[in-house]
Amino acid sequence: MILFATVLLVAGCGSSEPATGDTAGSPADSADSYTLPEADVYLYVSDSIGVEIGDSNYVFGVIGGAEYSPDGNIAILDSQKSIVSLFTPDGQFIRTIGRNGSGPGEFLMPVGMSFRPEGGLVVSDGMGQKLVYFDANYEYITDDVGFFPSPPALLTAINGMQIIGMKPDFEQNEDGMFMGFTVGRWAMGNPVATVVYSANMSPFDPTDLSAMTKDLVLFAATVDGRVFTSTMSTEEYSFTGWTAEGEELFTVVEENYEKVLKTTEEIEIETELVNAQMVRQGMPPEMANWEPDPYRNAIAQMSVDSSNRLWVSNGTTRTSTFKVYDLDGNYLFSCALDAGARSNNWNTIISRDHFISFDANPEDYTRVYYGDLPE
Repeated sequence: MILFATVLLVAGCGSSEPATGDTAGSPADSADSYTLPEADVYLYVSDSIGVEIGDSNYVFGVIGGAEYSPDGNIAILDSQKSIVSLFTPDGQFIRTIGRNGSGPGEFLMPVGMSFRPEGGLVVSDGMGQKLVYFDANYEYITDDVGFFPSPPALLTAINGMQIIGMKPDFEQNEDGMFMGFTVGRWAMGNPVATVVYSANMSPFDPTDLSAMTKDLVLFAATVDGRVFTSTMSTEEYSFTGWTAEGEELFTVVEENYEKVLKTTEEIEIETELVNAQMVRQGMPPEMANWEPDPYRNAIAQMSVDSSNRLWVSNGTTRTSTFKVYDLDGNYLFSCALDAGARSNNWNTIISRDHFISFDANPEDYTRVYYGDLPE
């Protein structure tokens, strides 16, 4: 579980660390520089939630995810406080969902969540090794257990009481020990995937923990079960579309993709952040040997909005930028977040008709920024 949490941490930081990506051979920008990327349209912040000192409902620990509910409220998953906090569209606190603990409706370390089309919420508790289901009133329904070695962490709830998710996989045979990640579909109450869309497995090497990120599979899904996957790669920009039943529809590849180097500062920060996280989760210090890939990932995240547009986040740019496609893989337009130099460290999530941004490793305190998507 420590290894998996570490890989998720790196994935989450893929577009949020203070990274000035530069193509190989080009001079590095200073850490304080800011350039607004060229784009067809831009995202603009309308408001924010979060305070440094004051009402504890507005003081965040470590944000593990954020999403808009079907009725327009904002849900923020706090992995450190082990709760989901719900706010109105204008940022007023409504209530919390769940709490820290190992009992029914409680979380040890929540790492993902998704609102269910039928109403309610499902939360992945990585440390508790379960999916926790809540009804439309956010009252506890049940726990899904029995996943090996742990439940899907990143997940999207779809029609029919099912989820699309990415989970770690483990296998040991006569050839050795293998670890990796699978994107699949799971029905409520069944820990075995009914459909597998993508799976990557590699020999496990405890001396090279960072190699696990090469098997990480990013994904996005529609409520009717169409799925889009991309391997977290520094070598190529590509993603694949699948039917709900796992038949490949198409693959989009960017022919002119150029690899982008991380800066020395970015590598130092990632090394310190991830190794410290592993030690905090119980790993012996001598085993905390994270060595970052010197290049940035081509794709950082993927999301589908309520207008059935696929948003593919560029992992190589300093600020949040996207290429937007229709569900058949046809390119529509480019988009970038216009929020000034403060947004250099932000992770931006596309949710329904909105976006939510936050700094995964803030210098002062955590705030969540949000705004509308272009029509």
